[in-house]
Amino acid sequence: MRGRGLLVVGALALVGLVLPAVALVAALGADRPPPPRSDVDLAYAIDGELGCDTEVQQVPVLPLDAEPLAMLVCADGRGSMPWTAPADLVDGDLSRLRSVLDGLDEAPVGDVACTRQAGPAFDLLLRFSRDRYARIQGDTSGCGFVTVASGRWFGAGEVLDTALALVEEQREARPAPTALPDPPDCAAGDPRGPAYSLTGSAADMVVAVSCWAPDAPEPSYRPSVRVPAADLEVLVADLAARAEPLVRIGRYDCPGGDDALYAQSVVGRTAWGDLVSVDGWCHELVVREPWAAPDDAGPLVWHPSGRAQRVLDELRR
Repeated sequence: MRGRGLLVVGALALVGLVLPAVALVAALGADRPPPPRSDVDLAYAIDGELGCDTEVQQVPVLPLDAEPLAMLVCADGRGSMPWTAPADLVDGDLSRLRSVLDGLDEAPVGDVACTRQAGPAFDLLLRFSRDRYARIQGDTSGCGFVTVASGRWFGAGEVLDTALALVEEQREARPAPTALPDPPDCAAGDPRGPAYSLTGSAADMVVAVSCWAPDAPEPSYRPSVRVPAADLEVLVADLAARAEPLVRIGRYDCPGGDDALYAQSVVGRTAWGDLVSVDGWCHELVVREPWAAPDDAGPLVWHPSGRAQRVLDELRR
């Protein structure tokens, strides 16, 4: 009996020594520094949070060697068409984007005959791991080159379409921001045109201004007028109900006839911050699509109802 008692006491003493040791190891492990980063990780690391102003190395080559975990789409101001990029960081399943990138055709080295078609240029900032970020540059104008460190590929339009579709899909699965964005100004100043968004819908405006100008050789827009919230609800509901595919432009129905032409725009932002617009002449406004994918149905035209037209008329007074 005495021997068994000694064994029990010894076992308890051993447990008393082991448990603090385990706790000490666990405590040390909680603050254990991460493993050292490789030279590759250091080369593709960034300082701070990922943003469109972040310095990011180019992807070395296509196809990609790994699937990205997150993506940020940024507008490249050097392109032939200004635009406003979505601010959303897209994370989750980006396999569709990788599939498109991996399936691009490599462009030949040297000069390539291209069209003079304008289009938006962009940067895709990709996160591959905690420490690995890389950038892919694309320009939908001309040949539609996608550029990485080792060369060029064709297919910038398809890449941008896929990236923007992923932005829209993530938005559909999440609640929209509740804080109202700042209202925009009337678009002016860039000879290439306004920097409208490629995401969002004019029917989803949550803030807007009205801009108008009388017909003249060089029309000058009057100062913008903030659209009251109740009036904006009337306009976007009417736009959603009455917009239809544009077949033929010219149904202006100007009070006083075509000699009394005036231009009017409603420029606004969606809850996500997209810059969108409808604009036209008198009683015919077009939902502006700054750049359309090949399979898009084309722009929409809006002939406002009597109630909506009265709101628009009041905004010009």
